[in-house]
Amino acid sequence: MKEHIDTIPVNDAFDSGDECPFCYLERMADQRAIRYVIGPGASYMEPDVRAATDSRGFCRQHYKKMFDYGNSLGNALVMQTYFVGLLKELEYQADTFELPPKKGLLSKKPVEETSLLQWAREKNSTCFLCEKLQYNMNRYYVTFFHMIKDEQFRSKVESGKGYCMRHFAQLMEQAKDKLPNAHRERFYETVVKVMEENLLRVKEDLDWFVGMFDYRNAGRGWKNSRDAVPRTMQKLQGGYPADPPFRDAGKG
Repeated sequence: MKEHIDTIPVNDAFDSGDECPFCYLERMADQRAIRYVIGPGASYMEPDVRAATDSRGFCRQHYKKMFDYGNSLGNALVMQTYFVGLLKELEYQADTFELPPKKGLLSKKPVEETSLLQWAREKNSTCFLCEKLQYNMNRYYVTFFHMIKDEQFRSKVESGKGYCMRHFAQLMEQAKDKLPNAHRERFYETVVKVMEENLLRVKEDLDWFVGMFDYRNAGRGWKNSRDAVPRTMQKLQGGYPADPPFRDAGKG
């Protein structure tokens, strides 16, 4: 298959030998986004970027990743202007707040939510980095479903290690819309078979790891089981539990 700028990262992910190539792509895209927002390029000083981060904010997980990355001043500046808008919005909500009506003792009708509650919930449901990551992941899925029609790439998928359960679910969901009918049956057969084989492989590694703590197995060797725990965690929910925090390369 002829390589294109969009196919290179997907090919790299499937060549990586990772337990889930989409975890590989997700980590790469997430780290690139964190570096873009708070890294040495100082994009957080650009008015359009700051306006976007002020509007969307960040989730708890990405605040932790931004803290781990470093650049305390950059983090402080991003949060400082976000607070300006947050306080203005809260002031408006407080000025227009009305107590919800009391619920009758025998009433089954739920009490209507206040605009203050709706606002507070909304402020905790958006994240600039999550949205940037999801945009990039959607592009990777589109590219994958284009590439899977190619026999050479399909053979790479068939010989791979499958996916984590989270990204496997995403593939099953997106295949309905992104894959033509002519390719759908073979796709499902291929992906489900690869998942079955590799879930069994990881389970066998995990079983061997557990067995090595039995004194009767002393001296038998660990085989491929030394990292079975983090690999199993990844297979079940995605991500890299054994990864160190992603940091600014200049911070050491």
